[in-house]
Amino acid sequence: SVARGNLILVDHGQRECEKWDPDLTKETIETCDCNGQVTKTVIPERYRPSLKKSPLTFSEPLAMNAPASQMLIQDVRRALPQIQLKAGDTEWIAQQDLLASSDSDPHFVVEMENDQRAYLRFGNGELGQRPEAGTNFHAKYRVGNGPAGNVGTDSITHLVTRKTMISGAIRSVRNPLAASGGTVPESLAEAKLFAPYAFKQRQERAITADDYTAIVMREFSHRVQRAATSLRWNGSWFEVLVAIDPLGKEEAEPALLEEIRTRLYRYRRINHDLIVAVARRVPLDIELIVCVLPNYMQGHVKAELMDVFSNRELAGGKLGLFHADRLTFGDDVYLSTLVAEAQKIQGVESVAVQKLQRLFEPENNEIENGVLPLGSLEIARLDNDPSFPEYGLIRFDMRGGR
Repeated sequence: SVARGNLILVDHGQRECEKWDPDLTKETIETCDCNGQVTKTVIPERYRPSLKKSPLTFSEPLAMNAPASQMLIQDVRRALPQIQLKAGDTEWIAQQDLLASSDSDPHFVVEMENDQRAYLRFGNGELGQRPEAGTNFHAKYRVGNGPAGNVGTDSITHLVTRKTMISGAIRSVRNPLAASGGTVPESLAEAKLFAPYAFKQRQERAITADDYTAIVMREFSHRVQRAATSLRWNGSWFEVLVAIDPLGKEEAEPALLEEIRTRLYRYRRINHDLIVAVARRVPLDIELIVCVLPNYMQGHVKAELMDVFSNRELAGGKLGLFHADRLTFGDDVYLSTLVAEAQKIQGVESVAVQKLQRLFEPENNEIENGVLPLGSLEIARLDNDPSFPEYGLIRFDMRGGR
């Protein structure tokens, strides 16, 4: 292994600055209110300035907490133009598109022509803010793309500053690793060829139930253990129900549900009525007959059973059989699983399942079939809390032992 220090991340490119003349006024409309006062409305022309220098540098935004090794790996599909655009005190932000921009968002898009000339497209006042007539823009951007920047090890040997003095003694500058990532822009033919594959790589629309589930798991993987979706016709339109199983909790908080609904709204299909709700928890009613070996105490074995079949986190980080993170949508409860878990406990001679059914519901041949089935939007629950019996119960009929 090799460890290197005193490293900074640099990229290939040159900084350029430009100022543009104010956008032109298309027309001025005068309207008169009821008091006789005249209000003037200035309508600007379509503003689409271009950058003088090319090619404009594109790179994927850096992840602040990522390891250094991953900072050298970039996904060109997520690359954004390296440009800072200001108008007075307002900073305009480059986006990949304006579909999610509101009328007050100072967003713009960089459009590349076949000659590598970069044009800036602003919003129309509905999708993205529209620049006011007379706005002065000041742009700072970087140019330099392609494999020319992929220099080899120890190719960088000088440090040149612009109007800045660096404090401290710098004896030498070198690049211990070869540069990588510089890629030539795709031609129009290549873009058409790879476009279908690019859409398969990242889901950007939700049409089927599986699409909604996949987007939730991609966008909220650190907060959601699993999601399940049903698509149903309510007589007038399709209704999408997305059930959420949060990570480390029994039920999702309202704030999380609202955040997921807001995020899914941008991907949903038109005429899909979107509902994001907590998962349906099914309380269980279980009874086991446990025969204890003669030289073991019934109380000790039962205490162990209570832990194993609990919904708690046990000593050593092990989770009880009915912990929220061990159960998710559609996980059927098998009779064989209950017997196997009980049989693992030291001192247990034999186990028989006396009852296995949904709480407060009649039995449905679960023991004969060896399984208690659950629906695709249902999750089993067994808290075994005497204060809240409606959340599931388990009883142990202890026999034998001491």
